[in-house]
Amino acid sequence: MMCGEERRVLEVVRELGPLAAYRRLIEDNDALIKSPDLDHGRAIVRARTAIHTAMIGQWAAAQQRLTGYAKPFAVVALGGTGRGEVTPCSDLDIAFLFDDALEGNPFLLEVQRQTLHTDAFLEQHGFSFIPLPFGLDDVPELAEKQLNSFLDMAPVFDPGGLERLFRERIRATFDPFEHFLHVRGFWKNHWEAAAAVSENLNCFDIKNDSLRLFLGGVWTLAGKGFRHSHEIYAELPDARDVAAYEFLLRMRAWVHLRRGPEPANLLGKHAQDVFGFDDFCSFGEMLGAAADDSTQFEFATVVRARLLSARRRVAVFARGVIERELRNGRAVPPEDGIVLKSGGLQHGNSQEAQTPPAKSSAALSMLLAAQRYGVPVDSAELQTTFCNMGDWLVRVPELSALFYETRGSLADTIEYISQLDGAAERLFPGHGRFEASLDERVMIERTSLRSAWVREKLRALDCCLVQGNAKLAATTTGWNPLHADLREMVANATALLDADQLAAVKLALLTKRLPFTPNDRIARSSLSLPLHERNASGFSGIPLAEYYAPFVTEAGFSQETVRIAGFLVTHRRTFKQRAESGINDRQQVADLVSLCGDEPTLRTLFVFTCVDHLMGMPTELMTSGAPQRQEWWLQASDPARWFNTRELYIKALTTYHPEIIPDPTLALRSAGYVPEEQEILRDFGTDFFSGLYGRHARRFGSHLLRLADDPDAGPKAAMLREGGAILLGLAARDFRGLAACISGALWEHQVNLRQAHLFCAVNHHLALDFFHLAQGPQALPADLPRIIEQAIRDQLHISAADEDLLPALDSLPLLDATPAGNFRLRYETTSDTGGLVYALSLKVFRHLGGSIHCLTANTARGRAYLTVLHSLPPGRSLEEARKIIRRCF
Repeated sequence: MMCGEERRVLEVVRELGPLAAYRRLIEDNDALIKSPDLDHGRAIVRARTAIHTAMIGQWAAAQQRLTGYAKPFAVVALGGTGRGEVTPCSDLDIAFLFDDALEGNPFLLEVQRQTLHTDAFLEQHGFSFIPLPFGLDDVPELAEKQLNSFLDMAPVFDPGGLERLFRERIRATFDPFEHFLHVRGFWKNHWEAAAAVSENLNCFDIKNDSLRLFLGGVWTLAGKGFRHSHEIYAELPDARDVAAYEFLLRMRAWVHLRRGPEPANLLGKHAQDVFGFDDFCSFGEMLGAAADDSTQFEFATVVRARLLSARRRVAVFARGVIERELRNGRAVPPEDGIVLKSGGLQHGNSQEAQTPPAKSSAALSMLLAAQRYGVPVDSAELQTTFCNMGDWLVRVPELSALFYETRGSLADTIEYISQLDGAAERLFPGHGRFEASLDERVMIERTSLRSAWVREKLRALDCCLVQGNAKLAATTTGWNPLHADLREMVANATALLDADQLAAVKLALLTKRLPFTPNDRIARSSLSLPLHERNASGFSGIPLAEYYAPFVTEAGFSQETVRIAGFLVTHRRTFKQRAESGINDRQQVADLVSLCGDEPTLRTLFVFTCVDHLMGMPTELMTSGAPQRQEWWLQASDPARWFNTRELYIKALTTYHPEIIPDPTLALRSAGYVPEEQEILRDFGTDFFSGLYGRHARRFGSHLLRLADDPDAGPKAAMLREGGAILLGLAARDFRGLAACISGALWEHQVNLRQAHLFCAVNHHLALDFFHLAQGPQALPADLPRIIEQAIRDQLHISAADEDLLPALDSLPLLDATPAGNFRLRYETTSDTGGLVYALSLKVFRHLGGSIHCLTANTARGRAYLTVLHSLPPGRSLEEARKIIRRCF
């Protein structure tokens, strides 16, 4: 129904036309603001709101009539506009409501054209607004600030009652408790502090520090039934609370008009809302120039006194309403006796539970509510709901709900349970022994028990999910992991996990050391391991299959979740072991794809592996809920391993998404390589282009052509970065002994090598090699590329004399054949590996006559493991090569 102010607006519009009418009506409203009357704040904002909403409503009706759009459509005002509280610098909060598809809707496109994409509406009416379109299907997605703005929804043009239908749909689907927490969160995070400085005369934000204080109390009451704020205004027992609020609106209008228009910042805040000292001294200007200084001074004092009183009153009102709600207890859905009070969550019905399952359901339901809504449990519950929990807690379906819940922190819940003596052990057998155990990491860091690291991993998983969801929501084009770093890859993969997969990752992270596996049996009998490493896993003594079975029958987990969790625990070292092999050839990729069986399982194993090997997430990530730094993975200390892991995962993904790796011919052409360069680069083969090295070809493409055409051209070396890894890239003519030459030069200059991959263009006799350099305490030589280039020119470090200078091997390497037809030389030692990579490379060159494809050097538990992948000369058998090793190594 149209109010009196809107009818008057339309009368003036009919008389003068929209543009002239708008100017006249705004002038009249400005005059009202400039007047000395202090008690007409509501009249000012109501009239100013009506100027805009009446014209928008008339325009909307005309557009629907002109276009013949017959589907249900409405224009509504939201937030402050919906409350009729527009001041001179206020934004207009307007929404278009549809009971129709929005995508491609011709009527929506037309009204957006006039209001958003052109100045048509502005030129006709003198003002503009930015409308947001909503369909009924959008209602369940409304949350937090946007949902709160719909609380004060008011019809502007609504011939079919669509506003009422939207409000009823919201009322039926929204979570009143979550809305209450949203409003209370504003109070706790901002308004509470603002209320304590009501005497402040500088930087007083009237909107955020006073008006929203009052509205916080109003919204607390209105949110129970999703009612309009005006209904609450009318029900307040003391009219002075609303009067104080309306006086604040009146003063906001004055300062807005005095300051003049300024655009809002990126956060939607207006500088005009922040009163400075000059504004507090300006109130006498309301009397006009006719009043003398003394009269203006006295009037300004009266206004400041009323403003101070209003600021204090709305603060007291809001605090009283919110604290009263907490004293009485705000029910938590689904209203099974759990309420939020000042001290936290309380369970009013837990005393009625007498059996262990009933008591367990009550306790875990409360923890689920605490986790879902991010609120604490009242400490008094330790002597009621959670009293002696370690004596009676059993697995019930509410346990699985903790893992399937996507909101809140499972880590915080597990931490709470762990503080209750014996409780975690009853849910997860073996947990007690696990959290008191020692492993290599605890022995090195000497800071905390292992259970603390498990909770950090769960928090890291939460961060990945938040970041991944945000990335997917913002991505409008295809996402290619080939161009992403590890952090982005894991976040994206986490966001793609379904409910079973995500819960399985959580369950596996928490319990991976608890079931007894065949690997645990081997470790127990391995006398070469330190005692704490022999007993680092398998704490429950229950075989893996038996361990997880009750999580289905008792705890409510799905069969699929438990199946995946068991797979993750069984194969938790898969990526690590394959990365340590140093080469991601076709056989390696095929084996991984076969093991996982499908893309979702591959993705889940990748996420689990990366989060499981997290190296201490920074504290700010745990509190902010989203990653802020790049180096929060173990790749910072083992970049070669994580390079291999990324590459292996990407290559495995191409089994399901071949488009990840572009066709080399098309990619080289589009990258701008000339045909001669393309021919050479294609000669390096599929493995080069299907991995992470292919994107570094640009650094060496033109030089490879020069090497092929110019006999006098020398090698080219360059330093590269790939995530956390530092690489030395090299383009040179290929010759047997090249790997030994380079590793010798690195050893001579005390640069340790983690791994190397060597690619050969067989038809052009060219090499394109990449050496992963270890980051030690000493900086790398600034001229390292030039050093390597000179060593290759002179073919240094490959003579018998060079071999005589190397340290002797303390045992014989092992040589075997690979499925791909190459040979693998493996060496294990407790000695320093600095010269051993070079020693093995040189011996393979000099004695076996081999051409090296890959070098790796890994360390674990005080031992070093070196691997050289190479070929043998034609006619030399594996047995003959082993004899040479026994004789010459």
